[in-house]
Amino acid sequence: MPLINPPLTKEDFINSRWQDVLNSSERKECSAYNRVFWNKAQEAKEAGNVREQSVFEILAFITGAAIKPESTEEFFAEVFQNLTDEHLNFLTEIAPEVSDPELQARIADILWVKKRNYRMAQLAVTAYLQSATELEDPEKWSRCFERIERALRLARNINYQAELVIAHIEAVLNRYNGEDPLWLSVKLMELLQEYKLGNPTKYAALAEKAAIIAESSQDWDKARNYWEIKAEWHRIDKNAEQTHAARMLAAETYVKEAKDSLTKHPQPYSKASDDLQKALEAFEILKSQGTEEEKAAAKARYEEVRKLLPEYQKQSLNELITISSQFNISAEVKLARTYVKGKKFQDAIFALALLGIPPKVSYLQQKVEKTAWLSQFMPITIMNEMGKVVARQSNNSDEAEKAIRFEMYRNAVLYHKLYAQAYIEPARGQINLEHTVEVKDLFPFVSNNLFVPPGREYLFAKGLYAGLIGDFFTSTHILIPQIENSIRYLLRKQGALPSKIDIDKGIEDERDLNTTLFPHNYPQINSIFDEDALFDLQGLLIERSGSNLRNRMAHGLINDSEFNSPIMSYLWWVTLRLCCLPILKQQQQVEESNPWVKFDGIFKDDPLFDDFVEDMAANRCELDAEVAAYEASLEENQSA
Repeated sequence: MPLINPPLTKEDFINSRWQDVLNSSERKECSAYNRVFWNKAQEAKEAGNVREQSVFEILAFITGAAIKPESTEEFFAEVFQNLTDEHLNFLTEIAPEVSDPELQARIADILWVKKRNYRMAQLAVTAYLQSATELEDPEKWSRCFERIERALRLARNINYQAELVIAHIEAVLNRYNGEDPLWLSVKLMELLQEYKLGNPTKYAALAEKAAIIAESSQDWDKARNYWEIKAEWHRIDKNAEQTHAARMLAAETYVKEAKDSLTKHPQPYSKASDDLQKALEAFEILKSQGTEEEKAAAKARYEEVRKLLPEYQKQSLNELITISSQFNISAEVKLARTYVKGKKFQDAIFALALLGIPPKVSYLQQKVEKTAWLSQFMPITIMNEMGKVVARQSNNSDEAEKAIRFEMYRNAVLYHKLYAQAYIEPARGQINLEHTVEVKDLFPFVSNNLFVPPGREYLFAKGLYAGLIGDFFTSTHILIPQIENSIRYLLRKQGALPSKIDIDKGIEDERDLNTTLFPHNYPQINSIFDEDALFDLQGLLIERSGSNLRNRMAHGLINDSEFNSPIMSYLWWVTLRLCCLPILKQQQQVEESNPWVKFDGIFKDDPLFDDFVEDMAANRCELDAEVAAYEASLEENQSA
């Protein structure tokens, strides 16, 4: 934003007819204003109106950032670091003139974090509440809640009219009386509890009412949240008996959800098994809390659920993830179950980790090159669920290698899905059928592990445990960032520096997977992973024509249903494999009386795998033939 001379004034702001611009916006929030302000800046530029252009550029800049209410003030200030004193002086002058509460709150908040202008902080509190009132919508609750949350955090920070914000929160809670359709009341009560505000008796009763309503409509997540909120109100009120009772009711929602899953879910017993596993975790905690009578009751429910779980798990083995009817994978499923069946837990996990290898780059390349000429005439585009093109294959003859690589990553996705359904999921189900697992049972696989940096053992154990019981929501969110950090850790062990220093700012930023997984950036990566494993990680995590999970998850582009897809199962298995290979290689070397564990190439070979390859080869050939037939039919359909 270039400075102009003389500096902008309040009159420039008024003359810009900014209010007309806001009136044309469909939504009264900064993200909507931003687009309109940029359009007006462009119009002013084309008309040669430099001062009006500058006004709208400043307004566009300050409304463009998505500021979360829990963000630290240091982060808030960093976002707007490009605002000069001249810009801030202009904003200070216009702030009282802004009649739109959303825009006024943003301006005043910026002036507080940048200039420590106490009067502006006060203005921001009241403006945020006014904006929350205008944006209040129980169906789109987050807009309203975020402004209330920011108002309360700011009011508490500056010790100014926090009671006004609390009154606003309580008015909203009273108005909806536990009957709002989504999460506004949940979040508002959690906010009150964070600061230990509000009447515990009153809101415990309200939370109970809302929980019962949610259960009646089988909204188990919301019901569980309300029971936990009720428990917290009782804890704040120092009523231990009621606290424990509410937590028991929260745990029971998992059991009720399991029964509900049997009638509604596409894979009823698989989903119900996951629900019961979570119930066991909840009752496990509760059976060690409270009075002896309360402990006994929780233990009794734990045992009842534990006896029911194997029955559901056995039924779930007959439920494969939905797969094309063109594929008959019954032989693969049987082989996978047999390979882990009857083993001790640790041996079964190692067997699962060795149950296959990443797709061979040579095989994928040979397969793609047979039809590579088609990309010159029909380059492939990949679209997301919103219809946006997220990847496009090149048809430029000078980029033939890139086009082939593009298609190889795309083919690998199909392999990952089929492999997860044919091998990983049946084996995982068999292990759960035979073993009742807790997080602590995964620690032997992640402790003193070359792939797991010190201080990350619990994160890996928790992520692996979540995936083992089928909670891929949790496992995916935990494991992807930990894989990224582990690869930086391995590169540092190899003498590389996977970070970038901004000398001017004196800041050192870590490199992400989009940089560290490529040998042209870090040749040392070839000493850690072989060609096949590296290609697999690239396609799975960062390539647009692959699954691209790292980038899509980082930007919130994965929807609820996709977290239950076979790809997430494959990601979990890859992580399990990366954790198990160093242990198996170390054991193998110790058995060979080698006192030293060589670090280089720990993921470049597959110890103990040769025997299994022979057993599986015939089944894999049949599966590959079916995949090829399926792809051929797809190409025929596209040509038609």
